[in-house]
Amino acid sequence: MNKVILERSFSTPIEKVWEALTVADTLKKWWCPPGMESPHISVDLKKDGIFGYCFSAPDGKEFWGRGVYQIIEQPKFLSFLDTFTDSDGNPVAPSYYGMPEEKIVESLVEFSLTMENGITTMKMVGDNPHDDSLREDMEKGWNGMFDKLEVLLKG
Repeated sequence: MNKVILERSFSTPIEKVWEALTVADTLKKWWCPPGMESPHISVDLKKDGIFGYCFSAPDGKEFWGRGVYQIIEQPKFLSFLDTFTDSDGNPVAPSYYGMPEEKIVESLVEFSLTMENGITTMKMVGDNPHDDSLREDMEKGWNGMFDKLEVLLKG
């Protein structure tokens, strides 16, 4: 499977970046693509716990998803299996939201955090279960979210 690998560095303590990845009220401020909002975020931070989220578009359309936590090593590593869901949290195929792919797709998403000289580096490795035609859109979405995170951490 193809991977999307992105890295960002922040002049912020590692604990603050960890909080941004694991606290619902903080996630609501950045966990959505540009131009969207995150009206619903829930976090049950434990092995097999659920990270539920909703992206809301300006036209009111909602995109729901969830991550099932796999590995949690505070404050250095976090992974979850990510999939689209309906508003009740039931897994659905991307086609439910008008995207290609008729079967339910789970993607492993991993965040690694390191800190050196006051700089926290966040590396995200995510499965790209789609063909390469969607890679650019995925990278654009993730980078847009990380831009929001960067603004939040500077504030």
